[in-house]
Amino acid sequence: MVTASDTASLQVEITPQRYLTPATAQKLLNEIYSNGGVARIMIHGPNLPRTIPYGPGKGTPIDENKDLLIEVAGQAFELSVKVGRVRLELESEEYMPGLKAACERALPFSFQIKRGKFFHNRPTLSDYAKYGDVEDKRILGLIDPKAGKDKLAILSEEKVTIEDEER
Repeated sequence: MVTASDTASLQVEITPQRYLTPATAQKLLNEIYSNGGVARIMIHGPNLPRTIPYGPGKGTPIDENKDLLIEVAGQAFELSVKVGRVRLELESEEYMPGLKAACERALPFSFQIKRGKFFHNRPTLSDYAKYGDVEDKRILGLIDPKAGKDKLAILSEEKVTIEDEER
């Protein structure tokens, strides 16, 4: 007998002990995607400024934060944050052991995997303000209401879509 708990999605947060470099983040995300069962994923961390925001060097470009392109599942996109946490929604519980194994292969240091509720299942006011009536429920909760620039990369089988607009 199949119950609702057997088919319910599972939300997980992976918290590495350190911030991830772009190469390690790419390796981790590719391992997670190769495991399968990912409904949606969000990387979380502090912004990577393109220029020095304050002080005597204000406005000077930061060279190490240029060209942070990573390729995940065969599609490239630019990192705009230092990867500190990875939140994802798995289709079912059966993908959890593979996820832990993927993290152990990709991360050379310790990490924590927490289960919980990290994504919204109903549209918030911020979701409605930025996107109106949302048809694709996977983007709920992936919107930063305070961001001056809205970046959302949607990885799909066909192509990657990056919405980038100034407010």
